[in-house]
Amino acid sequence: MAKLMRVFPLVLIMGLLLGLGANPPDVALPVLNSTPVLPAVETAVSPPPTAPFARTARLQTIPTSYELLAENQDFQLYANRETLAFKVVDKRSGYVWHSNLDEIAEDDRLNRTWTAFAQSGISIDYLDEKATDERASITNSEHTIDFQATDDGFEATVHFVDPSITMIVRVKLEADGVRVEVPRDAIKEEDPAFKLGLLYVYPFFGAVRDDSIPGYMFIPDGAGTLIRFAAETKARNMFYGRYYGADLGMLGELPYDPLVNRPFKLSLPVIGMVHQEQANAYIQVVEKGAAYGEVHAHPAGVITNFNFMYNAFVYNQSYFQATNRSGAGVTTLQPNTNDFDVTIHYRFLTGEASDYVGMARSYQAYLLEKGLLPTVADPDNDIGIRLEFLGGEKEKVLFWFRSIPMTTVAQMQAILANLQVQNPEVVYYGWQPGGAASMPPSSLRLDRKLGRLNELNELVEEITAVGGRLFLYLDPQAALRDDETGYSPRYDLAMSITNINLKGYNRFKVNFYLNDAALNGRYTDLSNDLTAELDAGWALDGIGSTLYTDFKPSHFINREQTIQLYQTILAENNVATSFYQPNDYLFGHMQAYYDMPLGDSGYIYTSETVPFLPIVLSGYVPYYGTTLNFSSNLRADLLRHADYGVYPSYFLTQEVTANILNTPSNWIYTSSYDQWGDEVESTYAWLNNLLGPVKGAHIVARQPLADGVMMTRYSNGRQIIVNYNSTPYSANGLSVPALDAIVTEVTP
Repeated sequence: MAKLMRVFPLVLIMGLLLGLGANPPDVALPVLNSTPVLPAVETAVSPPPTAPFARTARLQTIPTSYELLAENQDFQLYANRETLAFKVVDKRSGYVWHSNLDEIAEDDRLNRTWTAFAQSGISIDYLDEKATDERASITNSEHTIDFQATDDGFEATVHFVDPSITMIVRVKLEADGVRVEVPRDAIKEEDPAFKLGLLYVYPFFGAVRDDSIPGYMFIPDGAGTLIRFAAETKARNMFYGRYYGADLGMLGELPYDPLVNRPFKLSLPVIGMVHQEQANAYIQVVEKGAAYGEVHAHPAGVITNFNFMYNAFVYNQSYFQATNRSGAGVTTLQPNTNDFDVTIHYRFLTGEASDYVGMARSYQAYLLEKGLLPTVADPDNDIGIRLEFLGGEKEKVLFWFRSIPMTTVAQMQAILANLQVQNPEVVYYGWQPGGAASMPPSSLRLDRKLGRLNELNELVEEITAVGGRLFLYLDPQAALRDDETGYSPRYDLAMSITNINLKGYNRFKVNFYLNDAALNGRYTDLSNDLTAELDAGWALDGIGSTLYTDFKPSHFINREQTIQLYQTILAENNVATSFYQPNDYLFGHMQAYYDMPLGDSGYIYTSETVPFLPIVLSGYVPYYGTTLNFSSNLRADLLRHADYGVYPSYFLTQEVTANILNTPSNWIYTSSYDQWGDEVESTYAWLNNLLGPVKGAHIVARQPLADGVMMTRYSNGRQIIVNYNSTPYSANGLSVPALDAIVTEVTP
């Protein structure tokens, strides 16, 4: 009878767990409000959970096939030797994070391949000589595992027998969570008939059945975007995104189409999930391997009924190699496996930190720990404003070019003297001889119709006196297709895997890309001149956001090596640098961030845009929006500036834009100071009143007060409330006019 009484509760629990999508009830884990109850083998049914974690409390289990391998102040790490799955117990709350599915329910819509994928710690796609891919997971393929427990986790050598591919997986407990490593030097491809294609790392970590847990997935698209857990989705396929954009070295050419708005590149190698806001969350930060990393996010309803996301890593790709001029060719594999290590940090959050703000602040803390996020000191109480001026351009007339000065140094000086703004972030675009459509010179020289360097130095002194800075615009990667002066098409250009020069475009100009030696030499020479002759910095475009492999045999350099090269070049040339939408690996060299996204790419399965990136930078690096004179909805964009803490930007010229109608800069269709001067001043005054009181403070919270009304709280005790609605908002003694914002003190 006693045995029966012990069995009956367990049977009941199993039924409940199957409905909740939990694991076999070998160990039951409750969540309590004070001292968390941690897993212990064969514990009895626990009493109902209580606040503050009651909203996400559910029976969680650790099967007996898992063993405790490591423990620190906040976490316990359990692992399964057969599948390499692991579980992490957050001792602060008692919550258990699962890396894999231990049990499959009948309605999970997982076939044998997907079941193995969900239950295996790692899976791979391998390629044969014809570039045909095959999936191999630990639980559905012939393999061997040499599992070794370590002081802080485990190390496992995995050998997939059919393709004869071997690798080492290390899982280690650390202060903020877990670190997973796959070192490149341990990857062996022993059968020449097969190559490693993709590596999937713990793809079902934190997976949620349908909408069984309220929460969302985070993707670093644009400013940041969420995919809320739901049982169904309008999407027909999952999200695939390559960190730092596609490798142009594999594509060869980025087609030029001025009418196409391309999606944002994923500039931050971080993803995450929330399992009930204010309860439990985690982020994954890719420390190594992001240059070859991909995000795969699967909303429930696409193939399976799970919401899950993960990092995958590209080791080999196929490409089409033409064999004659008529276009015939073959699909083949890249000659060498990509050379990079993989390191992923899983950082766990609990309680009030468990939302996208807490996730952003955790990533911010990670960057600070690694020394990758500088603090740009600015004691002034007024915000900045980016004012980008077009200096010169050129227009083709018969067989020669006519120079068109749009804003001389003297005219820029007069405009800045007239504008009632403080801390101007001045960018001079098209300063070089021939203007914006010409290659920058190898030594620092202004177009003679714009002025002289000594005049520009005088302007720098005036800008500095009002708290501002001057930056010269430079795209150090670009070799303009229509201006071959200053570079050698034979020796200085990067090459694709198909033996053609890399080609893309920026600011509506088609360009090739310089190889590492040419880029380094040109940038160093110009930087030396800038340091010697002008107290200014570089506003760098391209180099911060475009990452490519150069397959030219004499200059081969992969994406990981290119990142290291860029970091070295910038460190060795002691020049202040700001960047246009830079990737995270250059944050450490950033004095300002330009063209901050105010939205996302608009994928059908995303739920809402959130200011993840602005939160990361807030209080450390000033960030400026896209130029407002090109805005399609100025009021809405200004409200988003106030909401996200974004400083304003404008593109200005002295002359009217009709003068450049027949030039490559005709995309600047409205910029005359006479037309925009008053708007610049009023915009600056409005945003300065809102953002000035929180300058230098960090965003610590953001939440809706009502539909269309957002509150953003800062570390200095102030908050900004933005009303996106066309009707006023009033509540709790606060009143915000329609389509407006206010700044107030935080009240208890």
